[in-house]
Amino acid sequence: MTTTSDTTTAAVQAIEQAEAAWLAALVEGEEALIPLMLDDARVVHGPVGMVDDRETWARFHVTRRRSVSAKATELDITVRGNTAVTTCFHEMHTVLDENLPPFPMQETVTKVWEETAEGWRLAHMVMGRRFPPV
Repeated sequence: MTTTSDTTTAAVQAIEQAEAAWLAALVEGEEALIPLMLDDARVVHGPVGMVDDRETWARFHVTRRRSVSAKATELDITVRGNTAVTTCFHEMHTVLDENLPPFPMQETVTKVWEETAEGWRLAHMVMGRRFPPV
């Protein structure tokens, strides 16, 4: 984990908790994802760089590629004031076809989190996926 010199341990722990909540929400679904995002959050994803708002992306996530498990490795956190940038590798097992077993997917993810009165919320996320995992 990398942080700026003025980052408090409490801020890093709070962001780690936000990241853990995000992984759980990826499996739980749309109703769990949306509250973790700011109203004007954007997600950049897909091979052509689609840009979606939170509701569109959350709906896409659960209808096109429902995750049954998710984990993150190599989490890197940088905090500057009430903004945090995280990077990590996600590995998810995703149902692409209900007649097939979950497909393993890996992605490199960069997230921008903003601190709010309700806690840290996702402002922006960029995902780069690769098939199959290595």
